[in-house]
Amino acid sequence: MKQQSVLSLLLAISSLFTAAGAHAECQIQLSETQINYGEMTRGELISRPGNSLSAAELRMGDERESEITVICDRPTPLTLVFSGPAKDNESYLFGDQGRVTLTLHDVTIDDRPVMIESGGKQAAKMAFMASNPMRFRKEGLIASGSTLRAKVTIATWLAASATRVSDRQHWQLNGSFLVSSEG
Repeated sequence: MKQQSVLSLLLAISSLFTAAGAHAECQIQLSETQINYGEMTRGELISRPGNSLSAAELRMGDERESEITVICDRPTPLTLVFSGPAKDNESYLFGDQGRVTLTLHDVTIDDRPVMIESGGKQAAKMAFMASNPMRFRKEGLIASGSTLRAKVTIATWLAASATRVSDRQHWQLNGSFLVSSEG
């Protein structure tokens, strides 16, 4: 019997709205709210580039990408976070034994490139870390604006032992991107 695995990654979106007059009201959108890896056998997973029989974990194929857009009713400093079950500091649980990394890059605020700041680091590209919000800087200062655009690269791995199944399996990550205005 051919072993099959159904793999999907669900990314929910939500935004934090505040009624206080000092905060902007923002909405967040993703170009892809669900990324489906489809059905595949263990053999198909092992045959993907970079995977092998002796590997402790198997990569789920090519990285996927989604665009994220935050639109606020007025210019404001923004904070972005991914809320989901953490596997470790830089990845989230994919099913019970897999992991997902979500890397933010190509970030602009009002069409101007910005740097990402999180966990005491600054970079143009950074993985979401559990409980560490991302803030954005331009020329060393906190960046404000009404529109943030960025790309999120999604990479997934499964523990090799989790792919030894006799029936169809379903692995997923459920989480939300949250945005808040600070100003």
